[in-house]
Amino acid sequence: MRLGTRIRLYITVMTVILIISVNIFVYVLFKHFSIASELNQLETRSINIIEEIKQSDNRTNEEIMNNGYILSDGYISVVNKDDKPIVNFTTNVDYNNIQQPFQSKQYKKTVAYKGYHFAMISLPIVWENGDVVNLQLYENVDFKYESFQILKWILIGSVILLLLVIFYLNRVITNIITQPILKLSKHIKETQETRDYQPVEVQQNDSYELQELSTSFNDMMNKLQEHDERQQAFIMNASHELKTPITVINSYSQMLQRFGKKDKRTLDESIHAIGDEAKKMKYLTEQLLFYAQITKNKKENNLEYENIVDLIEEITHRLKHVYEQDIKVEVSCETTEAWLDIALFKQLIHIFLDNAHKYGESLIVVKISDNKDSFKIEIIDDGIGIPETDLPHIFTRFYRVDKARSRGTGGSGLGLSIAQEIATQQNIMIEVTSKVNFGSTFVLTVPKGVKNETSL
Repeated sequence: MRLGTRIRLYITVMTVILIISVNIFVYVLFKHFSIASELNQLETRSINIIEEIKQSDNRTNEEIMNNGYILSDGYISVVNKDDKPIVNFTTNVDYNNIQQPFQSKQYKKTVAYKGYHFAMISLPIVWENGDVVNLQLYENVDFKYESFQILKWILIGSVILLLLVIFYLNRVITNIITQPILKLSKHIKETQETRDYQPVEVQQNDSYELQELSTSFNDMMNKLQEHDERQQAFIMNASHELKTPITVINSYSQMLQRFGKKDKRTLDESIHAIGDEAKKMKYLTEQLLFYAQITKNKKENNLEYENIVDLIEEITHRLKHVYEQDIKVEVSCETTEAWLDIALFKQLIHIFLDNAHKYGESLIVVKISDNKDSFKIEIIDDGIGIPETDLPHIFTRFYRVDKARSRGTGGSGLGLSIAQEIATQQNIMIEVTSKVNFGSTFVLTVPKGVKNETSL
């Protein structure tokens, strides 16, 4: 069911229920007070008859009732304890025998008799012979019921008329409400068909909800566009990075076909070059796969409560036998344990140490300190440094400050991007300071966590 139809249906049904309920309330209330008014007037007449009977000494009770209290259209009866009428006065013979059984208490109500409607009151009185009897007065109120019928048809007609008006107004209002939504839906379909990220114009006269919907759509389009652009750039950069080793391998394979069998020097050079480029391709492929893995499994953290100093010293001790530079670890911590995904944390430290090794000169310093909530890890090298204009871009995939030197050191351009992704997942903050020809400092702020915390 369309939204506009649903809105019209809901509003119409709720309005019908409300109008019918109000009309029923009005009808019942009007009928109640109209009948009550007639019963009160009838009660006043009956009390006047009783007072006249009490004060009169010369006339019989029947004479009093006959001379002054004949109703305009009704019936008066005096009923004894045997339910037999003693006195009857009527304005219409059809009203005969309408009297009710004797009761010892006063009551009033409406009575239907032979198609007529009466307001009726019954009062116990002492008759002239000393017996207790019922004085019953009946007033024809057919005119009231006719007015009730007229009121009923007026209310029914008003419901039908209001329904027509409401249905028309619902259609107009629903169109006003749904028009921007339909426009947005049309724009989404056009965007889907054209694959173009076109934002929706946010109208100032739209409702707050529609403005929020349009703004959310525009934000989503911007994010999708950014994601698409990053994906395209990633594919282009990966292709470009793979193109160089493939070109080298292809060139040396052609040299082998021409001269490799005859020229031993060419053969050795080609084999070493192809082997080096194959290693670079393998390293780049592993980096690409690892980056895809950590970006896919963003929420799959496996935290353990470990000694962060021991982990770093384990990594640096192993790398001292590999790196040419000297690695120095300085520790000034009151506590040494934190919640970590050990595999990812080791990979993170290894990336920054490897970066310091590639671009450093003679010394790599790792400083570890702490405060109440976190550890501060500083990885300092004495290398070429990073120009200030390049600092905002160093975590971008495949970005290189010095492309020629980066290829020479075997860098893939993905290391710092992977590091930033790992740090984001582990709530680790990264800060960088650098000065050209003096080296760079990467500062990691690692939260300690709480000891009773469980793995996520």
